[in-house]
Amino acid sequence: MIRLNQLAGQVKEKKAQIDPMEYLSLYDLLTPEELDVRKAVEAFVQKEVAPKINDYVEAAQFPTEIVNAVKPLKLFHHFLNKPYGHGTSYTKQGVILMEAARADAGFATFIAVQNLLLNYTLEKFGSEAQKQKYLTKTRDIEYIGGWGLTERGYGSDASSLTANVKKVQGGYILNGDKRWIGNGNKDVLIVWARNLDTNKVEGFIVETKWPGYHAEVIQGKLALRIVQNCQITFTNIFIPDENKLESVTDFQNGPNQVLMHSRVIVPWIALGVMRGVYEHSLKWTTTRKQFGKYIASFQLQQERLVRILSTFQASFLMVVRLSRLAAEGKATIGMISSVKAWVTDKTREVARLGREMLGGDGIISDNYVIKALTDAEVLYTYEGTYDINSLVAGREITGIGAFK
Repeated sequence: MIRLNQLAGQVKEKKAQIDPMEYLSLYDLLTPEELDVRKAVEAFVQKEVAPKINDYVEAAQFPTEIVNAVKPLKLFHHFLNKPYGHGTSYTKQGVILMEAARADAGFATFIAVQNLLLNYTLEKFGSEAQKQKYLTKTRDIEYIGGWGLTERGYGSDASSLTANVKKVQGGYILNGDKRWIGNGNKDVLIVWARNLDTNKVEGFIVETKWPGYHAEVIQGKLALRIVQNCQITFTNIFIPDENKLESVTDFQNGPNQVLMHSRVIVPWIALGVMRGVYEHSLKWTTTRKQFGKYIASFQLQQERLVRILSTFQASFLMVVRLSRLAAEGKATIGMISSVKAWVTDKTREVARLGREMLGGDGIISDNYVIKALTDAEVLYTYEGTYDINSLVAGREITGIGAFK
């Protein structure tokens, strides 16, 4: 009888498996176009973003130099349908964000805010005149902008927002505040506000240079450091009629539709973080020696690596399936919420395991895993917290609402 240890001795050692996508042939699940876009973004990110981004992370500064380098790629065209873009899909958008997050989840989040929220809102709800004036500029990064929904007093309960507009001759007067608004100190902002005459939530395009607009970057933030999250105050801002998103009818047919769209794609950022953790952890453990041998040769380290790899693969399969269902119009709000909750929760676990493997060097930003650990907390929270997303899914599978 061949003993297990004898069989193990016959196994030929192979080169470390760096790419977690190759291990289960996950690339085969992508279309040729998605593969081409992914490869192009990977090349750009590894050359232009990864070597430079941590300087901006350390300083908590917006990476203007890197963002300017994105412009010639026309990358944001891939997030829009024709005639304003190249044509898009959930999965194509997802692989772009995954590759960006391999370098930095904050950089991926900037791309997500500009495209999944701002540009998607303009594409879906904007008039042709608004698209010509604003979408062409935000698409080409001539304008950078944000999406103003959450407020100091209303996060998960965003539909109860209190920022408001009052109809006046030729337009509206906007008052109120918004909080945690990424890119809120840049050029343009989609603002969701309650119409005092109808009590319905409506959408408006606001330029940050208008009188009465005041934005302050929130200080002391230890995650997604490059993202300029702002506390914004609106004081009697006049919004001309032509800047109202006329096709928005209420919260459900407005911001909720945008969030349904973006929540499908946000888990791809989490996949990028998991992949980054795996790659950095594998590289570290196969080059770092302790007690006279590579630390990847220790059983505890190998178990952690396998757990990270398997979690990434399971998450990838789930996220790809959701993206395909969404493209077919078959993804429900419960499905979307459950996938977002589960994948971002597992990202926290993966980041913790990576941090453990790197020891003391795991708290240095250049080694990625400490960024992943803090950034994973934000992924777990934004686009609906884990708890709220779980309850949305729970409501769908039981038929019983547990929170509202």
